[in-house]
Amino acid sequence: MGTTLAQPSLTTPRPISLGAQFHSLARAERGRLFLFLPVAAGAGILLYFSLRTEPALWLGPAAASLSAFALAALWRFRPLRIPLALLLASTLGFSRAQLQTTLMPPLMIVPHHAVTLTGRISEIDLLANGRRVLIAHPSLNGGPAEARSVRVKLRPTDSTALHDGAKIRLRALLYGPSRTAYPGGWNFGRNQFFADIGAVGFALSPATIIDQTPPDWRDHVRSLREAIAARILARLPLSTGSIAVTLLTGFEQSIPPAERQDFVTAGLAHLLAVAGLHIGIVMATLYALARFLAGLSETLLLRIPAKFIASSAAFLGGCAYAALTGFHIPILRSLAMAALVLLGILIGRRALSLRGLAIAAMALMLLNPSAVVGPSFQMSFSAVLALIAGYEAIGHRLHARRERLPARLGRHIAALAFTSFLAGGASMPFAAYHFQQIQPYYILANLIAVPLTAILILPLGLLALLLMPFHAARLALIPMGWGIHLILKLAHAVGTLPHALILVPPFSGAAVALIALGLASLGLLRTRARFTGLAPIALGLLLAAHTSAPTALISSRANLTALRTRHGIVVLVAGRRDKFLLHQWRPLWPGQNFHIRAAAHNCPDGRCWADHGAILFLLNRAAAASGCFHAKIIISPRPLHGACRGAGRIVIDRFAPWREGAIAIRHASTHPTILTDRTIEGTRPWVPPWPAW
Repeated sequence: MGTTLAQPSLTTPRPISLGAQFHSLARAERGRLFLFLPVAAGAGILLYFSLRTEPALWLGPAAASLSAFALAALWRFRPLRIPLALLLASTLGFSRAQLQTTLMPPLMIVPHHAVTLTGRISEIDLLANGRRVLIAHPSLNGGPAEARSVRVKLRPTDSTALHDGAKIRLRALLYGPSRTAYPGGWNFGRNQFFADIGAVGFALSPATIIDQTPPDWRDHVRSLREAIAARILARLPLSTGSIAVTLLTGFEQSIPPAERQDFVTAGLAHLLAVAGLHIGIVMATLYALARFLAGLSETLLLRIPAKFIASSAAFLGGCAYAALTGFHIPILRSLAMAALVLLGILIGRRALSLRGLAIAAMALMLLNPSAVVGPSFQMSFSAVLALIAGYEAIGHRLHARRERLPARLGRHIAALAFTSFLAGGASMPFAAYHFQQIQPYYILANLIAVPLTAILILPLGLLALLLMPFHAARLALIPMGWGIHLILKLAHAVGTLPHALILVPPFSGAAVALIALGLASLGLLRTRARFTGLAPIALGLLLAAHTSAPTALISSRANLTALRTRHGIVVLVAGRRDKFLLHQWRPLWPGQNFHIRAAAHNCPDGRCWADHGAILFLLNRAAAASGCFHAKIIISPRPLHGACRGAGRIVIDRFAPWREGAIAIRHASTHPTILTDRTIEGTRPWVPPWPAW
């Protein structure tokens, strides 16, 4: 019998199912999806703070309990594990933020007249032109102690010797939490609410000490910081000495405005905010020094590992530096991250890892959820994420090799530029969102300033601290001042370059949330799936770029009205000229001329037209006697009592911002849209009560 040859199969291969693709991706990303738990927790926290009304107290715990039950019940179904774990993390973040708000004391009722304050000092700030004190649980006019603290700026001529814990009495004028500068603007009242501050103000009389308490360790640390600051300023001029004081004690209020603005324009403001960079330099310097000194003793090394000696010295030095700079939240967060790095060195693991970053982020979110909405948290964690992920991906190409000196020097410069690019580029969207500005030359400035700070300025500062007890600090302070002077020259030179500081208009939180999600995907995933993060980044940038500027803007006190005219933006002042508010308004119209004029002098007969006649500004009710013609929107800083009212016409007089807060108007000549502070902020525990009408 003949043999039969097998025919080759002509069937096409079966396509891989979507479930199989998901399982393949999950296997490739094993261990990385855990890193998205802090991202989900942060999303839950941001969701809570974006609500317009306070949710029911049971909502957060109930959602977290249901999520935990669903995860436990469906644990065997692998495709559902990750979504349910992310849901549990987000509900935990939501409920923790809700709990933090519930535990905070309610807002203070702040009198509208001068009061006599009595209370104990819990904090003293040194300013360029005086001092500012934080009074814990003050009594107003002899009444019961308040649950919240009060921050008061003392009179410049007040020379009373004060220290933490002293009980004082003074006359002061207080102000409650202010409303936002414009609808959707930064909420300073929320910051004060979670900082346990009920009011701020200024003293009308010198402070009188009525009771002294024995100083505790915090008072001794505070006195030491003030003594160090005084010695530095006695040796160095204010321009460089104030920055040295900031680096070594954390007192940054004495920096002159011109020098501070140069640092901001050059993209070097992070050098003035003592946090991760500074404590990293200090601990790295101490680690290297301790390891070198330990290597000089063979007997010591035979008994104690060099890594343990160096890590212990670095950690203790980091704790001391954190104490000298005030134990504020950013430095404590950085100290915790540095401790994880040292622990990794001791046990032979990677010093910096995404897992350690995720644990630190999750811990901070659960300890202080309100920090998530602030710029410090967002910028620092995005920068560290970019650094770890960037060097994990291509950093090995920048390592110094056995090459000639010029090639090694080039690699070091490239590594510094790469580091500045990663950290600055990742934090730039959040800086633009919070501060409405971009510094395009930040890489150039940081390429010189950061190594100079790490190699010369901070090590000399540490040496100056060691020499102060021997009255020889000038040996280190003077060359430290030379280094700071070089950075000041660099900052000023970069700040004078064309377009050194680019103002960007405020954009929505949805845009920056999309960018954050994209950055998380790029940094946390290891396969090509990471590039899916480019889509939300592109969409977020598109949303940010298409933000429309207001046609008109009215402040919450109706004393300022901004109108878009053919000559640019004209701000009409009818009352007190609020410089701080004007500073916040300026980025709303980047690139346009900004004119500030008195309404009484700028508007003939008390009348001004804007937006091709669609908006009519009336200084008072008498200015409406000539008629309102075809104007669609009437604006006045005074009550109009029914003047100009008509079908299809919007009248915004003094009562409107009193009821609704700041008001923004867009597209007045076509389809007017009105956005108010009240519609954005809603009724939350940190929002001052809206007037009943």
